[in-house]
Amino acid sequence: MKMKILLIVISMVLGAKAFSQSFLIMENGIILTTDRSGFAYDFGHYAYPQRVSLKGGQYFVEEDTILVTIDENGYLYRKYESIPQNILGKGINYFISSDGFSYSIDSQGKLKVSEAQEFKAAKNFGGTFFTTQPNESEELFDLYSVSQNGKIQKYDRGPFKKKEIVSFGGNYFMNQRGFVFTISSAGDIFQQENPNVGLIIKKGGNYFIDSSNLFYSVTDRGELKLPDLPLNLKVSSILKLGTNYFIDQTGKLYTVDRDGNITEKIMTDHDFKKARVISL
Repeated sequence: MKMKILLIVISMVLGAKAFSQSFLIMENGIILTTDRSGFAYDFGHYAYPQRVSLKGGQYFVEEDTILVTIDENGYLYRKYESIPQNILGKGINYFISSDGFSYSIDSQGKLKVSEAQEFKAAKNFGGTFFTTQPNESEELFDLYSVSQNGKIQKYDRGPFKKKEIVSFGGNYFMNQRGFVFTISSAGDIFQQENPNVGLIIKKGGNYFIDSSNLFYSVTDRGELKLPDLPLNLKVSSILKLGTNYFIDQTGKLYTVDRDGNITEKIMTDHDFKKARVISL
């Protein structure tokens, strides 16, 4: 108990600017949560996996009526919400309805709802960004990012051509020239000057694996990096990919913190081969 309290205190100190906190649900209904500093928690929450009707990176919906969100310290909140029937798309911290409403989750786990005519034209959805097509007769798309505070802002260097973005990831995407663009927790978008990234073949929230089997992570500041890998991790064995964590074929759980670093999390009470609902 003292250790759990200590971890909570540490996470409150280190997680002040957290982003993309997340969750996973085991076969037996136990919910584990993660914070942006790379800690994982079992706070005694449960959910029936089969009752999850919608999920993103830091939220999920139970039976179309109960919104469950995770805050920056890994705490979980449940409340009744009017969830729209027709969802155009979703990401790590948002979802958009066909009637032009956006629903974003901030770092405190609070829901923010806004309305805009442009959102009715939302077409492609990444983890912390999406595109809209203002005019269907033109193959041009505007790009919007969603910040850690749930703020939606338009990218000022658009629009993009229809086939210009070839891979939509978590807080990153790749264009047809092979350049990676990253999105910071503040919602700022950066083009990375690294032409050696291969095709993105596996996508997590703040990390991806390319066709050369290289593991890349994206920091909260929008930096693209090749992190040091734990000695016992084989990239080819990564099986289940979540927002800021992944599980390998042997059932080991690893988290990717806000600085893009990877850490194995040992929780002996849980068999991660039985993880049922993965965020994203």
